[in-house]
Parts: sequence; structure tokens; C-alpha cells
Amino acid sequence: MSTTVIYKPWDLLIHEVWVLGIVSTWAWGCSTSEDLLPQFRASIGKNHLDIGSGTGYYLRQGEIPATTLLALLDLEHPARNLGLQRCGRPDACGLQADILQPLPVTDTFDSVSMYYLLHCIPATMAEICAIFKHIKRNMTLDGIIHGASVLGKGVRKDNCFAAHVRRSGLNTGIFHNTDDNAYDFEHALPTNFEEVETRVVGSVFMFRASKPKQKKRVIC
Repeated sequence: MSTTVIYKPWDLLIHEVWVLGIVSTWAWGCSTSEDLLPQFRASIGKNHLDIGSGTGYYLRQGEIPATTLLALLDLEHPARNLGLQRCGRPDACGLQADILQPLPVTDTFDSVSMYYLLHCIPATMAEICAIFKHIKRNMTLDGIIHGASVLGKGVRKDNCFAAHVRRSGLNTGIFHNTDDNAYDFEHALPTNFEEVETRVVGSVFMFRASKPKQKKRVIC
């Protein structure tokens, strides 16, 4: 996964207003306030990892208890640092890693979130789905992973606004979701987690999965 900086701090602030306030609802048909935030708020544990925090919007609006330990992970320094600055938690810690690979930390988390991240990763669907296998190694036995991603296949026909946003995202290299589909996600999640909830809202795949499956021990 390239270390090229995609977003600068100012870009991320525009992203919050544009993507979460306008595009999500009017292009993708999935409301941040009515669909995404409620799932986020209902899925926070005592030791939480947020991957791809962006502007820290969900961390500020997610009603996270003050007692929750909070970590932010991103591949890019500017995005990680802005998330730390704006998440409203001076005690939050920052991690830098490529989630296409196993995380280079031994910490375990009982909740992990990744909202509007997966469709921006330049990788195949197989590589994206393997992220769940990597992340579950850093989750507790009853841990929950939750998030949302814009799909490229098997969704409703884009309206004119959505078609423009999608085309622009693909042309500028921000989107890499041409082959992203609910079927592959819905296969990968049960492969790695005991309990899985998924739904497609407009063009957005939302998921919440818990209890990471453990590698079976072979007894000779």
C-alpha cells in the first residue's frame, strides 16, 4: 500500500462537510446522522481502535465514554495527526500501520471501527477482505468490528450527482472500489467472526461483526 499522502489537513476538513454532510446522504443514500452514527455509538467498547479517523468526526460525535481507551490508526501522518488533534481526547494515542498487513502491535481492542475507509484502499477485493483476518488478531474474544464502505457493484443506479462524485473519485484515485460488492464482504465477515450483521443502505455496505473466530488447535 503506497505511503503517498492523499489527504492534507485542509482537505480532511472539507471532507467532513462535503462527504459526511452532503455526499453520503444525497449521492449514496446513507445518512451519517440516521444510519452511520447510531451504529457507531452502539458499538463502542472499553478499549477502542478507530482506523482511518480522518477529521475525527465519529470520535467527536460518537458519545464515547471518557473511560474508554482510544487509539487512532492511519497509514498517513497528516490524517492521523489531525484525527488526534480533533477527536476531543488528549489522552488518545496514534498508531501508523498498513492494514493490508498484520498490525505491528500486540495491543488488543474490544471494539474497532472503520468508516468510509475500505473503498479508498488501492487493493483487490480479496486483499480488502483479508483485512478482517488481520484485524481480528488484535481483538478480544468478545470484540466488535463495525464500519461502512461505498460499494461499486450490485447497488442501485447512481443518480446524476452520485455518478459525478463516483467518476471524480475514481479519476482522482481517491476511490478504488470498482469491484467492491456486498457478496464478498458477506462471505469474508462470517469466515472471521461468529456473529455478523450486515445491510446495504443506498450504495453503502454497513457491517457489525463480533466474537472473532479463533484458529482451531490440532490435538494429536
